[in-house]
Parts: sequence; structure tokens; C-alpha cells
Amino acid sequence: MKNTQNKHPFLDTKLWDFCFRSLIREYGLKFIFLVILRHPIKTLKGIIKYGGTSKHFEKTGDQWIGGEKHIVGVGFCLKPLDPVCISGRSNHNCHYLENNLHIKDIKIPQCCQHCTIKDIGLLTLATGSNFYIMTSARDILLDMYLPSIKNHTFTHGLFAICRFSFEPFKIPLCIADMQAIIFPFETGDCRDYPTWLLADNGRKDEQTVINDNDSKTINAILAQSNTEPATKNTFKKVGNIYYKK
Repeated sequence: MKNTQNKHPFLDTKLWDFCFRSLIREYGLKFIFLVILRHPIKTLKGIIKYGGTSKHFEKTGDQWIGGEKHIVGVGFCLKPLDPVCISGRSNHNCHYLENNLHIKDIKIPQCCQHCTIKDIGLLTLATGSNFYIMTSARDILLDMYLPSIKNHTFTHGLFAICRFSFEPFKIPLCIADMQAIIFPFETGDCRDYPTWLLADNGRKDEQTVINDNDSKTINAILAQSNTEPATKNTFKKVGNIYYKK
């Protein structure tokens, strides 16, 4: 994402507030022991890269070609509340995508009919990329950051997250050397650490929404790299991530 702020990213007080508060929690401790101490050189390079707020975060699809090294991640809080998601909320599950209902001649559950997660998931599938419903910072670390830091499992990402998470989310991406496009939720997202911490533990009573312009941009980025219709492909969920079969 383009940096619209004039100040240096390390002068963001919200970033330091997030980091210091997280030190005593499971995510912070795991980040220290599994990333910083085990991969000190990559960590240092990533921090330097983040300090430049580099082209890693340009909101453009020029680098998005799709494929097995690409991943699209969306927050679980995008799941519908009325009617409530059939798969539950604070988890990585999607009834529609796990069962590949797009290729089945059956009645689609009402909660799935206008679900943003389902819609973005199908666009992702058509690009041959991977899909991830993000929950806790701990799971994101174990499912996405660490594999990419160790083995370059994912090299490109497109994400929709809350604005409060923007800066803390970028640093591990830089350490993993992932090119990324990040879009904010417009409403319903976390704006401070206490609210974020509740959501990180699965307590999120609001549904988040991506604004229309960003939704159109996401659709355009994914549509430009569609290799074939989603109906030609299916997902297979391995662990917490949906991979194209």
C-alpha cells in the first residue's frame, strides 16, 4: 500500500504501542523466539525494508499474476451476521469453499449468497492462488509468515484487514520478503488495542465491510490474472489454508 503519511513509519506511536503490549502475549513471544532469534539476518533486512515503506505495499495489481506462490487473506470478521455464517465466525472455515459448492447443483445457503469471503475466494480460485481466512495473529504467524520466512512458501499477497493492524502486519511481510497489496476495512474494524485483542481471541460482534471502491479494485486485480473460470477448479483445505487442487 502506498504510504500517505509524511512521517517515518517507525515514528508511528500506534505501532510501538502494539509491539510493547504484544511482548507479554503468546504472539509476541512466538515472534521473538521463532522469527527474530531464529532468523536474525532476515529480520534485520526486513526491518530495514519496512523502514523505507517500500514498493512492497503499492496498491497495484502489476505484480499479481496468480499461482501457487500467491495468497489472498481476508479477516474472519467479514463473515455475515444476518443470517449468521453457517461455519461459525472466529475460525478459518468456509462451508461454501470447503465443499466447493460452486460446482454443485444444490441450493446455496442463504448466508453464503452475499458473502464477501465467498466472492473473493472464488475470484482467488480462478487465479490459481491460495486463500486464507485470517483469525488470530498467532495463527497468521504459524500458517503464513513462518513458512514464507523459512521456505518462501508465499511470495505475493493480497489482504483485507483492519486499519489498526496495518503497520504490525507489514513488518513480518517484509521479513518474509513478500510483495503485498493491503486494503482496509471501512467499517466495523478494530481501532485500538483492547478491541483488537478481543477480536484476536475470537470475540468480534461487528461485521467488517470493505468499501465499494476497494472491492472493485480487488476484483479487478484478481480478474486480470484469471487463468480460467472458478468452475473449472476446486479448493482443497490443508491445515488452515485453501489450496487449488
